[in-house]
Amino acid sequence: MAKLTTNRKNYEKAFRKHAHAYENWNDPSKESQRLLLCYCVECGLKYLIMKDNRIYEIKQANEELKKVLTSHNFKELLKAVRRAGIYHFNNFMTEYGETVIPSEYHQVCRYCILPKVKNDLEEFNKTLEEIKDWIGEVI
Repeated sequence: MAKLTTNRKNYEKAFRKHAHAYENWNDPSKESQRLLLCYCVECGLKYLIMKDNRIYEIKQANEELKKVLTSHNFKELLKAVRRAGIYHFNNFMTEYGETVIPSEYHQVCRYCILPKVKNDLEEFNKTLEEIKDWIGEVI
């Protein structure tokens, strides 16, 4: 569970600010830009979940929903907004031979871990961009 209090307004604001920064990125660091996209999508999905469930703070959610709202799992977040079948993420291998699942993707970005196959990051990012664009249309 989050150690700091966040609410629906924080998630919406974070989505908008991170999306703006991602779209106007002017730095050669693709890793940092990917991290912004990752957190942009996560915040946007959490905002939509809270809005759909008419809750303002995570503490108002039932236990099952709290688990979703405190995770980094894109698949679970998408499932909660009824978009799980629309967007797909493929697991991929890191430069160290470890499998990356959607709930761990933020770590790849945060720690600048390379994928075994460069295209794998591009595919994951393409899906996140599609989700970002969809969120931007609905909020």
